[in-house]
Amino acid sequence: MEIEIEKLVFGGFGIGRIDGKIVFVRGGIPGERLQVRVTRDRGSYVEAEVEKVVRSSSQRVKPPCSVFGKCGGCQWQHVGYEAQLEAKEYILKEALERRGGLKDIEVEPIFPSPSQYGYRHRVTLSVWFQKKRYCVGYLEGRSRRGIEIETCPIATEPINGAIKRLSRSLSSIETRRYPLERVYISSDGVDSYITLVPGSNRDLSKLYSLRNHLRKSNETKNTYILGEMEEEFELDILGLKFRAIPSVFIQVNSMVNEQLVRTVMDLATPYRNKRVLDLFSGVGNFSLHLARQSREVFGVDVNARAIRLARRNAKLNSIENAVFEVSDAVEFVKKAARYGMRFDLIVLDPPREGAKEILEYIPKLHAQGIIYVSCNPTTLARDLKMLLHLGYKTIRVYPFDMFPQTYHIESLALLSRI
Repeated sequence: MEIEIEKLVFGGFGIGRIDGKIVFVRGGIPGERLQVRVTRDRGSYVEAEVEKVVRSSSQRVKPPCSVFGKCGGCQWQHVGYEAQLEAKEYILKEALERRGGLKDIEVEPIFPSPSQYGYRHRVTLSVWFQKKRYCVGYLEGRSRRGIEIETCPIATEPINGAIKRLSRSLSSIETRRYPLERVYISSDGVDSYITLVPGSNRDLSKLYSLRNHLRKSNETKNTYILGEMEEEFELDILGLKFRAIPSVFIQVNSMVNEQLVRTVMDLATPYRNKRVLDLFSGVGNFSLHLARQSREVFGVDVNARAIRLARRNAKLNSIENAVFEVSDAVEFVKKAARYGMRFDLIVLDPPREGAKEILEYIPKLHAQGIIYVSCNPTTLARDLKMLLHLGYKTIRVYPFDMFPQTYHIESLALLSRI
């Protein structure tokens, strides 16, 4: 059957219609006419895959990755970059309107990534044993089957060097010898830093021999096992030095992250010399920059390794007005409200699930402003709607293309107390 693709939506699908029923097609581009095969009927909608492109879009490009379409990492390598940006702006606006009921919010033009490939300086790879050898790669989008790779076009050169060396080292092993499940790889732009993550079998003695073997190669010389004191690497973010390790979250696109931090600092200018709470603070990405223009910044994160690094980063940059605490964000705001703590500005950067359980406590902290950073437009819209009911109006939303070649969007919302 043939359909015409109307738009791209969150999840990476193109949408068309057959007899009034919505069809989700992976691999389509708006304006294209496609011959598709239905793979799943969900009742109110169907899912389909492309069999033939009958009429192609001018925005269709050749994907550079040999496993694109199988690997779950990228969804839009076949889509021209301008069309990707347009789709992300549309997805964000639609989520705000349909999920949040927020129709009159001003959404700024999306900030594009200066690099569309080779931008990612942190990856997580899966490791599995198949056909008498180890394989390294990503998981397929739907089936979660492993897709073996030796390079990744969206990763930086040092990371690709590490992937290639790791893949070749492991694929030569013909017995299930190592209790290895995942690998974290990060880069400072020059070298790669690798953390081996054990599976359920916690006999690490066998992993030590693999670690030592990998350390003999220049591409994988900085290899550690999760739980060991990992090798720290240093990043420069807008003039501040940050120490990080592969097993702790940092934003994957350094150039877009710098613009994100600049925007946070600009929007926080009215709260200069005030008290700021940074929830989900990580290694201090926002906290330490905000500390340079605030009276005091209080950073909170549940990850003890991240907080250790945040404290270290504060000392490294001679910042004395940033305090960091290891705590679950929900438990912290409950405690802060109970003890009457007050903050002028709250910055939060929650995981994709959003911050629903935290929001009801924010008014009790007396904050006049909120800067909400999100990587999920659906939960962002839900939480902004809830914050409106709690007395905080969204002033403006800023999208950032942190993840080119994917449907994911980083957004920042500025809110003010009504």
